[in-house]
Amino acid sequence: GGATLLFDVELIRIEEGPAPVNVFKQIDIDSDMALSKEEISSYLREQVESMKDAEGEQGEEARKMLEDQDKLVEEIFATEDKNNDGLITHDEFSGPKHDEL
Repeated sequence: GGATLLFDVELIRIEEGPAPVNVFKQIDIDSDMALSKEEISSYLREQVESMKDAEGEQGEEARKMLEDQDKLVEEIFATEDKNNDGLITHDEFSGPKHDEL
């Protein structure tokens, strides 16, 4: 037959979590609410540069990403730029953009 499990849950504490990161705002250098290929490329380069000196697999992956960066930017635009206008708008962007919080 079947079994039913019942759980009693007691809430002990509620805390503020870490503030969400608004990646869109970090990338959007000119604050025009749209991301250009240059802005995406610049952001990726910053992120990868900070990783490339890491030891082992992470450093290796970062060095490979630097080599393939133009291709990576094109892939991002192929996915995110829904209307193919060469910009990724705030609405099109699928990454973290926590303005509503």
